[in-house]
Amino acid sequence: MDSSPELSEAPVQTVVVGEPPASVVACTDIGRKRQNNEDNFLIFDLGGRTLHPEQVQVDCQLDPPGLLLAVADGMGGHQSGQVASQICIETLTAEFLRNLSLSETDHPIDWEQELTKAVETANQQVSTVARDNPEHHGMGTTLTAALVTTAKVVVAHVGDSRAYLLRNGELQQLTRDQTIGNSLQQMHQDFKADSRFADMLVQAVGTAERLDVELTTTPLEGGDCLLICCDGLYKVVERAAIAEVVGSAEPLGDRVRELIARANSAGGPDNITVVLAELRKKPI
Repeated sequence: MDSSPELSEAPVQTVVVGEPPASVVACTDIGRKRQNNEDNFLIFDLGGRTLHPEQVQVDCQLDPPGLLLAVADGMGGHQSGQVASQICIETLTAEFLRNLSLSETDHPIDWEQELTKAVETANQQVSTVARDNPEHHGMGTTLTAALVTTAKVVVAHVGDSRAYLLRNGELQQLTRDQTIGNSLQQMHQDFKADSRFADMLVQAVGTAERLDVELTTTPLEGGDCLLICCDGLYKVVERAAIAEVVGSAEPLGDRVRELIARANSAGGPDNITVVLAELRKKPI
């Protein structure tokens, strides 16, 4: 008998469990200049072992281990970027499913540590496919993955996709772009990097044998909004405009679609992927 853990994919409808403290919606769009979409995203309700599709509002509990969210922005010609980001997201899913199965046997799980390990495993998987398939040589992907509970969000970050937190109208960037420009500025604070290479990545999932996964932990409060997105959004939509849309009173799905629309209105030069989660305020 197959004892492997089961994984379900939610139908296209709002999913409600009890009185959920959080809602999340994702959307990905090809943009106006690209021939294919090399982005992938993840909404994984770990407690329910359920993956959720785009443009569906998911209302869920955040009991540990919580909710796993991610955006991966692939790179590489001939659709290799799409392959890299898909492998990355699939590996994250598989690794967390494996750990969920172990947790049922009273095996203690450090979920934050496992998040880092899952990203490192994704790096190995993408690297192996790139090495063994000449058509995929050089492919890789960014990855920003967030493990969300009612108390905190733990973000694992590689590349230049971003995680933001909106609280009381203030938009805080939780990640730091891993680019040549930022690395040089970190070493020499007054250094101005040449714009021709300042945005080039210093690392990506799948492009090197070893990976330095940046892990950050941020406490959460009721009313917080967590935004995970690729550079196809933030490079063309001003930070103030992002904050305005994320903090609006519109339904969550409308806010996500408005962010996509604004990026396309600004020319849509790249694929655009947005994952937006909102924690409900506790009743007074």
